[in-house]
Amino acid sequence: MTSGESPGKLIIPYHTMMPYWQFSSKMCIHRRSIALLTSASFDYSYYTKYRPRHNCAQTPASVLKRYAASSIVSPLPAHLSSQYGRENRLATYQEFSTDTHVGAKTQKLLPLLIPSSIPLSVLLSSTVIDSFRSLPESRAVLDIIDGLLGTNNSNAQGEADRILKQAQTNVQRARDIFQSLPDLHAATYLLEASLQTHVGKHEMAIDSILRYQHSSHNMDPVSLQFMKAKLMFHAGKFNHALSEYEDMLEFMEGEVERQMKRKQQQNRKDGGDTLPVINGAAALTGVGLTKLMIHQISQHEYDNADNTTKREIIEAIQTATEMLLESRKDALVSAKHSSLALDLGLAAAISLTNFGVVHRLVSGKPNRAIKCWKQGLEVLDQMLHDSMNSATIIPKDKFQCMESLRARLYCNISCVLLHLDANLEVQDELPKIDEDTLKEASEMARKALGIYDGMLNSPTGTSNEKDVSADTDNSSVDYTEDSKEWDELLKENPNLLEEEENSDEVDQYDQAVSPLWLDYHRAESARALGFVASCYYHAGASVTAEGLFQSAIDASSSYPLGQCLKSDTDRIGLKGVSLSSPHLGLIARDVRLEYALLCDSWDKRKSDADKLRLGASKIEREGALTGFAGSMFVSGLFSSTWLFSPLDFER
Repeated sequence: MTSGESPGKLIIPYHTMMPYWQFSSKMCIHRRSIALLTSASFDYSYYTKYRPRHNCAQTPASVLKRYAASSIVSPLPAHLSSQYGRENRLATYQEFSTDTHVGAKTQKLLPLLIPSSIPLSVLLSSTVIDSFRSLPESRAVLDIIDGLLGTNNSNAQGEADRILKQAQTNVQRARDIFQSLPDLHAATYLLEASLQTHVGKHEMAIDSILRYQHSSHNMDPVSLQFMKAKLMFHAGKFNHALSEYEDMLEFMEGEVERQMKRKQQQNRKDGGDTLPVINGAAALTGVGLTKLMIHQISQHEYDNADNTTKREIIEAIQTATEMLLESRKDALVSAKHSSLALDLGLAAAISLTNFGVVHRLVSGKPNRAIKCWKQGLEVLDQMLHDSMNSATIIPKDKFQCMESLRARLYCNISCVLLHLDANLEVQDELPKIDEDTLKEASEMARKALGIYDGMLNSPTGTSNEKDVSADTDNSSVDYTEDSKEWDELLKENPNLLEEEENSDEVDQYDQAVSPLWLDYHRAESARALGFVASCYYHAGASVTAEGLFQSAIDASSSYPLGQCLKSDTDRIGLKGVSLSSPHLGLIARDVRLEYALLCDSWDKRKSDADKLRLGASKIEREGALTGFAGSMFVSGLFSSTWLFSPLDFER
């Protein structure tokens, strides 16, 4: 990657762009929507009633096509065809360590790459972080945000609500101290927003971001708008979130048109403006997923389906997915874009996860959804393969993201096969499935659980090799030829490894990751545990299933500063169900509802089933799902969706 390029974005030289009607012919083998291919002005109709700040009736659709055209257009040559199983992953990334290196004063912990992340701390420069860490008040707040305080009971002093109250006081003290330093004074609002996000105060976090925008002269307006939109989504303000995402699309379309006019006026052939592909794909994803939630609410309230809305949802996510897949292929042509290709691959796998959820919930086609998720697994495998062949080291935080993505994809497949993506609140028993389906669902759930077990218990953070060695259909491939290629490469370049170890670039791979990654994935593993338990129940091993469900509930209630369900008086405890993540809230709710269905099948366990349903209801009414779901049942598949943004990939 050349200096000056932003990591996580494929920056496209403007002269490589072509009109959409030319580019669309490249993508015709992928598109299912003929209208999206052939129409030069395909309309994206607004939900006018969901646009409180706009009066326009339609969204300019040309931005979808212009962004689809924004990729390097060089053809991708044939690559090596061998597929790498999980046993070869150790060769593609540096050894993962959970050591946070907290002793280093200038160490800036990497935020998590997870679906519910609001990475506001990325906007804080190292200089600002150092200044905050020099002050005890702001340092204490950073420790909470980074997961260094309150993550373990041994580190937490007193109850969680007291810790948070003190943290709010510390933020205000820091703001007063930095009053004469405008940049640091403004940054305290971002610090405050990060703290509020950490405990699920999404609307308060939005207010803090607005104050930061008013006070700061060095802000990144695009990144902040993505963060505000996602916070609105988490708070259940789907109409406002949709408005923000559509605003960004309109702005992007205008920017593309201005760039094209400047190119025509100046008759440029080389250089010029640049355009980040991930920005466009992220905005499209935001439009698609927020419209999906609005569609779910509409169905719940009126029990009807709007075919136009369905088409808009599918096409928004489909266009984002195809943009990312196509751009990743083109980025692989040049070695200098290898790091960017990695980010595009991550975004493509995320988008395929979203696309499968859309197919299942909007189209009602489980087979098409499973096909998308399996394609996502193929993309992750190909990323490892490409990294091996290009000698690209995958940073540990992004490898961790790849592993968790893989686990979510396996869980989604198992969820659909077990018919657990429906409304569990209205069921009185676990759905019946045939033996072949049970076998496949069990295999998917087992692989997901093996990944989480490896991430949580392995010293290197890798998946359990023993449980997932049969990851690919081609697991018996002989890798001797590839080993010989590596031997030849090292013979020709004997100093290659030594130069790599001594280079400055290695620092980015060694950068410490927030310890909250462990807490998040432990809570997320409850989903895989629940699916494995359901498989045991279907196989007739109810006692084993109950033990696994109890483990799932314990895992889902292990998040620091979470919602305690053991007492009616304590809303926040040292450990509990995450208050900041609707994704983890959905998982915690579902494992309780699934366990309740198991109890329903036994005599004299009705009271246990009622307690479990009461706990699930508390999560919806008082916890992470309070605004997100409300009285509406949101499918557990939403726990795998990801409103990603360019800021997620910034490091």
